[in-house]
Amino acid sequence: MSQGQGRIQRTRPMHHGPARREQLARDAWRLLMRVGELHMEEAGNRLTGMGLSPVMGHFLDEIARMPPGPISQLVARMNVDPGWVTDVIDRLEERGDVRRVPSTEDRRVKIIELTEKGRTSWRKMDDAIAEAPPELLALGEHELQALLRIAERLAKAAGIGPGPDF
Repeated sequence: MSQGQGRIQRTRPMHHGPARREQLARDAWRLLMRVGELHMEEAGNRLTGMGLSPVMGHFLDEIARMPPGPISQLVARMNVDPGWVTDVIDRLEERGDVRRVPSTEDRRVKIIELTEKGRTSWRKMDDAIAEAPPELLALGEHELQALLRIAERLAKAAGIGPGPDF
């Protein structure tokens, strides 16, 4: 086998030290993102099958990860237009995934909270998104264990937890 067969060809020469580590990290991250992007389209199709658009799914995920609060909290968290948030919340409320309740501090303010159906929808959505692609399932157990350890270290370093606690 000639050198480079079975491996990804790099167009840039590999250096030593921090520059080499940075390039290795960039190459690994680029590949992981491309594989993820490929499979996110399939995950979007699974969400559509559940009656959720990808945007509704994103909102449902954000609402599940934050304490109940006013729409302004969600607007600030997602950095989007308030009118757009209201439209998506209306659709999630029609599905029974969220509800608006009056604030105990100011009756004019509505608090958005996840319903029990919303928790169930979030779990189903999370399972649909996390469905392992066939390329990952083709790896051996030791490779998957190594990948999981790396993913756990990355998540911990990024301050990402396992998900909502419900």
